[in-house]
Amino acid sequence: MPLITSSNSPEEGNIISQSSSHCKISSLENNSLGALNGFAAEFTPAKSPNTGSQPTPSKLDMASKSLSWTEPSTATEEISVAARYWARSMRQHDLAGCEVAAFETALKQAMLKRCAGHWYPSEPMRGSGHRSVINDFSTDPVIIEAADAVRISDIGARLPRAVMWLNPGSVKIKLEGRPWAESLYSANASSSGTSGSEEEDNDM
Repeated sequence: MPLITSSNSPEEGNIISQSSSHCKISSLENNSLGALNGFAAEFTPAKSPNTGSQPTPSKLDMASKSLSWTEPSTATEEISVAARYWARSMRQHDLAGCEVAAFETALKQAMLKRCAGHWYPSEPMRGSGHRSVINDFSTDPVIIEAADAVRISDIGARLPRAVMWLNPGSVKIKLEGRPWAESLYSANASSSGTSGSEEEDNDM
């Protein structure tokens, strides 16, 4: 009986070996992909629904909440007294009553804008310099603004030369040539002989 020998040549052996290695590599790749797919949900960050960007408060906004200033709407009495004084002190022989009243109203509005953010009831002297109204060598911008709004000319020459201090609970004015300030309004009925120099604080 003839002896049967293997007919596999070295080339065939290499092909089989390479085929076997390829199968092993493919199997490893499939196993790796399966493992990655199994963990994909864990490692893939989920996108949150878009609810719209929320503005981040600025440092200035956050700091402003800690300030002690009050809206100037609480200064109605003080501002009314101040505006009434300038309107009644104005030289008005050539003006109609409605023009004087309109000037007083416009001046109130201008003073309210100036006091906004600078009105401290718990610290009345704070910001006094900023709130003061002057008609001296120059005319205060709030007076000019009010006069322009109602078309009154030469407003500086129509008013007395004076400095007015407008503070929470107190309105005082020092006329040119007077040694002391006169109290126009006092919430606690303080003496009218207080020196105006005490009011000339700069805004902090």
